[in-house]
Amino acid sequence: MIDRHFVRRCILAAATAVVLAAPAQARDIKIGHFGSPGTPFNEGVEFFKSKLEEVSGGEFTVSNFPSGQLGNEAQQIGALQGGLQEMLITSSTNLIKYNQRFQLIDLPFAFANDEATDKVLLGDVGKKMLDGLEGSRMVGLTFIDNGFRDLSNSKHPIAKLSDFDGLSFRVIGSPVFINLFRELGSNPVPMPFPEVYTALETGTVDGQDNPMLTVRDQKFYEVQKYLTHSKHAYSALVMLISEPFWNSLSDEQKGFIQEAADATALENRKVMRAAVSEARTFLETEGGMEVIDFPEESMPEIKKAAQPVTDQLVSDELRPLYEEMQSVLN
Repeated sequence: MIDRHFVRRCILAAATAVVLAAPAQARDIKIGHFGSPGTPFNEGVEFFKSKLEEVSGGEFTVSNFPSGQLGNEAQQIGALQGGLQEMLITSSTNLIKYNQRFQLIDLPFAFANDEATDKVLLGDVGKKMLDGLEGSRMVGLTFIDNGFRDLSNSKHPIAKLSDFDGLSFRVIGSPVFINLFRELGSNPVPMPFPEVYTALETGTVDGQDNPMLTVRDQKFYEVQKYLTHSKHAYSALVMLISEPFWNSLSDEQKGFIQEAADATALENRKVMRAAVSEARTFLETEGGMEVIDFPEESMPEIKKAAQPVTDQLVSDELRPLYEEMQSVLN
């Protein structure tokens, strides 16, 4: 005779084993950014997606939303703070109101080269900058490279301080950029980015400042003749994660995400710097631009002219981290 109770216990045990053996449903991470498909920015996000899905053993999936598909910077930051969006990559400049330490990245001529940016942002100083987001309901994971801003114009090469005289430049509507171009002797004209090409084409402004990739991709070379690899400002992006989402994770899960972010920061730098080199070659050849670097002998005078901008921005609160940053660079 069949023992019905025994059979029932066997069925329940088998069902429990199936449930325990079934993998937990993967948690999806929506990551927004403003790079277009095919750009180094988007390549970096795709790298992060594949790295996180690999190191977490499929515990996480990543949905990539490029080109501002999830909204503008303010909208996506709000979604992060409210826990409605998991991750975002945005300019450090957009985060200054939440964390004054990011102002140190925007200081004129703060970094001499790529290696200098890595020393600061991928080291202890960068970690302290990211930690300054505490209380913002966002967590900073790492810095993503966006390259140096350079100068283009339609009038003449810029190789020394006096070459700025009389030129008008479209600038970001931020005090640091407005004040910098004013101190250098030019006329800064704040203007929304979508209006820049037409302003250059019509002569409303003589020039603009953006990374070489932007000069190429936005076809500014069609309306600009001269380009100076000035490195007058470095453009950093921050990889952010929603604090409400972060706090819902185990320490192991947080480790997976941080590991993938750290790997992405290194991969992004390789891809971005190769792309900048390719952009320069294009602008010099197919773009028909005259491309130069600031001569070393011109730098002391130019940096001296820009110093008041740094003096104004480095408050008593920021000075200890600024001095630590200088000790790393010197």
